[in-house]
This record gives sequence, structure tokens and C-alpha cells, in this order.
Amino acid sequence: MDDLPIETSADAPQVDEPLDGPVTPAQPLPSGSSDDDAPKRRWILPLTLVPLVLLVVLVIGWTVDTSSGGVPRNVRLAGRDVGGLSEDELAGRIGDVAQDFASTPVEITVEDTTYSTTAGELGLTVDEAETATAALETDDSTFVLLRPFSWARSLLSERSTSLRFQVNAEQVAAVVVELQGTDRIAPTEPTVELVEGQFTVIVGKDGEGIDPGEVARELPGAAQVATDGDEESIRLNAERGPIPPLGSEEAATEAAIAAEALVAEPVEIRTDRGSRTISSDELRSWVALASQPDGSVMVTFDQPKVAPGLERAFRDVEGHPVNASFTLENGVPVIVPDQLGKVCCGGDTGAQILATIESGTRVVDLPLVDGPAPFTAASAEAYGIVEAVGGNNGWRDGSPTTADPGFTTYHAPTGARITNIHRIADLVRGAVIAPGTSFSINDYVGKRTAENGFVVAGAISNGEHVDEIGGGISQFATTMFNAAYFAGLPIDVYQAHSEWFDRYPRGREATMGFPAPDLKFTNDTPYGMMIWTSYTQTSLTVTLYSTAHATAAQTGIVEGTSGKCTTVKTTRTVTFPDGRTTQDEFRARYRPPDSTTC
Repeated sequence: MDDLPIETSADAPQVDEPLDGPVTPAQPLPSGSSDDDAPKRRWILPLTLVPLVLLVVLVIGWTVDTSSGGVPRNVRLAGRDVGGLSEDELAGRIGDVAQDFASTPVEITVEDTTYSTTAGELGLTVDEAETATAALETDDSTFVLLRPFSWARSLLSERSTSLRFQVNAEQVAAVVVELQGTDRIAPTEPTVELVEGQFTVIVGKDGEGIDPGEVARELPGAAQVATDGDEESIRLNAERGPIPPLGSEEAATEAAIAAEALVAEPVEIRTDRGSRTISSDELRSWVALASQPDGSVMVTFDQPKVAPGLERAFRDVEGHPVNASFTLENGVPVIVPDQLGKVCCGGDTGAQILATIESGTRVVDLPLVDGPAPFTAASAEAYGIVEAVGGNNGWRDGSPTTADPGFTTYHAPTGARITNIHRIADLVRGAVIAPGTSFSINDYVGKRTAENGFVVAGAISNGEHVDEIGGGISQFATTMFNAAYFAGLPIDVYQAHSEWFDRYPRGREATMGFPAPDLKFTNDTPYGMMIWTSYTQTSLTVTLYSTAHATAAQTGIVEGTSGKCTTVKTTRTVTFPDGRTTQDEFRARYRPPDSTTC
């Protein structure tokens, strides 16, 4: 029997042994998978959770560490650790830094010159509030989602924050000007001056030096570089350049116009003891103009000029103060004490008067106040007026004489001129000349008038013998001239007669008129000086009292001719306390008695 063929189809199920129970068909595996991938799938979730957990931990740590509101971790400020400080602690630390910073040297270099100061002196200071804010906000510039990572880096490395600075520009300007000293040429501001009774604009000029504004602008940056670099000094370079005036010519012109409008009319000052009128000319002398930082020019009244002007106007008011004065007792100067009284007027009277005028009225009510005399007994004591100076000299009938202290001239016992000589002597007696000031007879006495006690007497005018009020006072001028001459005082203004009279020293005499000729001399000693006059019916004496200083003598005389006239030149030698000597000359030209010209 033939063998039957064995069925080998792949589709034919093969059963090795019977199964107990039903058979569940096998499930197909996913495409590309095998049984070996199963372990890998078990690790995916843990690996995904680890960075997430780390991130959560990082955020929690950052949140906890920064929730206190203080300075972030590991922050340094000007070389000092401020990390983790509270706001109050930070403020104290910055205060210490600011105090130390004030002594930081500052060097400003211009070409080959360096000016040295300190930050505090210059007006450069730490801005404590801004510096604190910057330290507290160290991380604020970082994107918010990246801040935890920045915080994490700070655990391993330090971070720095810079000082913030502020500058006092006015203080910088003042110190920069002071530092330059004579190296700086100040600008000349446009001003308005009173010229022949009119306000005239004087154009300003540029100065030269360091621009303080530029220094103020550069200082914070230079300080930042120095402190960030831990340098010992703050250094900056500057340039010398033109310094323009603050004001402008246009502003000065406008101010001049405004000033003229203000003082064009007089002002009446009313007090409870009478009124006085202040003239336009007096008001003009009070005007002061000042350039402002914005270039404008402000019109003001200068109080140091206003106060004495008002005092003069009201010096004869009832109950006014009385100055200390000098008198002579038994040939010795004696001080007459000052007396308190009512003066016009307390406070800033210049501003009050100006404000009233600007309001549209020219009547100003001011109160009289109790005040001292301008010249007190203490002031008089300090003048050192204790003895006669200038020697004992005189001139009589064409020859020198030895007289009492001072200088004496002689005249006829009768005539109207004696009245005038005595009157001017009475007016000048006791006049005091402060050290370094000048005395003018015309300024002190004023015009000779009948109201002032002078009479008509003989005089010389334009070479002619005439009669006029005040004639004969040249005798007083000549006597005063010689008193100053032998006291060694500078004689600033004088004019000799055009005709010589033998009652006067030849070439050493002076004539008078009003407003000229005048006699003016200067007290160039360190002491005060009193003029004392005395007279008889035939003589006049002028004596100067002070503390002995210089002495003088006539040491030469030379005569010559000028046409028909005779010229006379006298030489004076002055000897000073230290032994030093000087010489000066005085000149006269005399016409012949029968001529009016040379």
C-alpha cells in the first residue's frame, strides 16, 4: 500500500498535545515593537519628572530666599558685602560708604596744571536713596522667568552694584572758581553806570577759565569709573575756555530804561516827625543793577547808599543822634561823647522805597527808629587824636615866624574880609578827617552865601580886584595850605594867587573860589586828624591835631620868568617815621601888580 502524502501546509495547525480548556487566540504586537522595549517604557515617566522637580525646588528656594525683601545674595557695593542685608541694614552700610567717600581726593587737570580737592568739598556726594534702590533691585533687570536661575548662579559667584552720585552744581562752581585763583580771569558783566546824570550801558567781556558746568556734568561719570575700579582718586580732565558774562547787553539796556523810569521824579519820604524830598539825582545814585543767571538784569536800590542818604536827609530831625566830636581844652584834644537819637529809617529801606515806586506812587511812609550816631566816642578814641602836629610856623610881613602850634598868618585889623575869615574858621573848627580820606574846603563849607553868614569883601576875579560875597577867605586857604604842608600831608588840589601879597609865603599859598579853585589834601596817616582854628583881630591860626607821624620842611625855592610873570617853585622834603624821605614841588606864577595877564 502506497504511503499517503503528509500534509505540510503552513496553515495547518499542529497540536502536540491536547489543551485543557478553550484556546484564546494570541494578540498581535504593535508595529515596530518587541517584547524587549517594555523595560524602557517603565523609565520614561521618572526621567520626565526629575527636571520638573528640580525646577520646582529651584523656584521654591528662590522664592523663600528673596521673600524677605532685602538685598539679594552675594551682592557687593563699593568693595563691601551687602548681600542679604535688610533695607535698614543696607541704609546704614551705605551711610558709612557715603561718609568715607566725602574724603576721596579729586584731581582736575587742565593742560599741565592739576587742581586738588575732595569729593565733599566739591559738592560730589553719594546719592544714598538711589544707591539703596539699585542694590535692592540687583536682579530686577533679569527676565522674570530667568530670575531663579540667576539666583542659583549667585550661590556660587559674587555680583556687584555701583554707587549712584549727585552733584551740587552751585558748590562745584564756587570751588572751581576758588581752586583756579589767579589762573581764572572773571568775566566782566554788562553794567549800567551813571555817566553825567544818565544811565549808560557798559558792555561785558568774556573771562577765561574752567567751565564749572562741564566739571559738574563730568563728575558722576568720573566717580563711577574710580569707585568701580577701586581707584584712590577721582580724576577728570578739563579745558580752559571763554567764560561768558551771565547777563546780556540787551538786558542791561532794558534795565537802564527801567531804572530811568523809576528815578525820573523825586520821592517824598514821610515820617512822624516830618517829611523830606529825595531828588531824582539822589535816587539815581542809589540804583544798582545785577545780572541774573537767566541773563536778565535786575534793578535794585543799593542799601549801603540808601541808608546814609536817608540819614543825611533826616539828620536835623527833632531828637536826631549827635556824633562824638572833639574840642580843645587847655591845648589838649578832648572827646565830646555821642548821643543816641531818632534816625531814618530801620530795615531794608531801599527795597521798601523801590517797591512803593514800582507800585505807582512816589510817597513812601517810613518809621523813624532809635539809632546810634554814626561816629561814636569809641570811634573817636580809636583815631588817636592827642597832640598838635606840623610844628610851630607862621608868616608875617614877608618873613617866617615861630608861632604857637600850627600855622599862623596875619592881616590888617579892620575890613569886611575879617568877618569872612572868622566865619569860615568857625565853620571848619573841629572838622575831623578819617585816616586815608581827603578834606576839601569847598565840599565841607559849601558856597559862600549871605544866608551862610558871609559878607561882601574884596577879592580877585579874572585878575581884577572886585567885591564879592566871601571875599578874603583866601587868607584861610593859605593858612590851611601851610598847616597841611608842614604836617607832610599830600596836597591834592590847590591854586596860588595870580598876584603875590607879602602877607603870604611866596610860592606857598592858595586862593579860593566856588566851585573852583579849591584846596584839597589827604590824611595819609594811620590816625584821625582834627582841624582846629583860632583867630584874633589881626591873625588866623590853623592847627592840625593827631598823633605825630611825618614832618616836613621847605628845602628849596627857585624863581624864574614866564613872559612878564614870575614863576616860583618850592621844594618840600617829607620825613616819615621809618626815616624814609620824599620830595615834592609846588608852583606859582605871579603877574606884575599893574597887569592882569602875563
